[in-house]
Amino acid sequence: MTDYLARLFYLGDYYYGSQIQLGLKTVQGELIKAMETWSKESHSKQTVQLSGRTDRGVHSFGQLVLISTSKQLNIDQVNKHLPEDIVLWAKTRAPEGFRPRSSALMRHYRYYLGPLWKNIDQSQVKKAISLLIGSNDFNMLSKPDERQNTVATVLNIAIGTDSEIPFLDVFGTSFLWKFVRKTVTLLTEIGLHNMEPEVILEVLQGIKKTIRGGIEPASPENLILIETIVPFSLTPSKYGLKRIQHLLNNRLDFIKRSGNTLSGVISYLSSSMMPYQHPTNSRNH
Repeated sequence: MTDYLARLFYLGDYYYGSQIQLGLKTVQGELIKAMETWSKESHSKQTVQLSGRTDRGVHSFGQLVLISTSKQLNIDQVNKHLPEDIVLWAKTRAPEGFRPRSSALMRHYRYYLGPLWKNIDQSQVKKAISLLIGSNDFNMLSKPDERQNTVATVLNIAIGTDSEIPFLDVFGTSFLWKFVRKTVTLLTEIGLHNMEPEVILEVLQGIKKTIRGGIEPASPENLILIETIVPFSLTPSKYGLKRIQHLLNNRLDFIKRSGNTLSGVISYLSSSMMPYQHPTNSRNH
């Protein structure tokens, strides 16, 4: 068996997360089925390994997947057996001993922020960010799991804009479950002056003085795993990249059409809720 590494794009809307779960539709599960169909081999989560787990609704452009197969991996052929919203788009032979979870240098997530962030106090947010950088116990910024060590290292967090859409870039060596989404919620509250930046110190010390009920994670559909970073390059497939572009253009057109339809329905519903006056009952004066 030969180990290959591939870059993996997916839209997470219709999947119960990336990691395989019994009886549920997942990204890893779809990959395993596609590999079995293409290769005529038996595959499992041991032969199709992801570099990390993303939640239901979260997307990826640069997830890494380690694929072990006795055939020469042809990602364009495998893509024919995948749903249109999952695409392998680059590959290489994996270095000997490479492990997708532990061998990656770091990971880069991006969260596209809502309209509130156009008027947010970025100076307050940046003060809070400076307190988050480094190795800390992020128990209050992750989903509770007694089996997991909650100490992690945040390398950098930066605020940026793309086509006037604000976003938050988060870089770390590894990520805890729901960490980015809970961090977005906390930074939003700080930027709106609902909390002071120093609340970060309470969070890192596990003090629930200011935040008694826990931190609700921000919506998953705004989050994308941009890249799992490794010290070597993967060869891209122009067909894979075209497949991604085609999917995104079609999805954007669908969303625009759906938005117009929903706006029309809302307008119709609003007018229908007005007191009805039959045309024959109206009088001209």
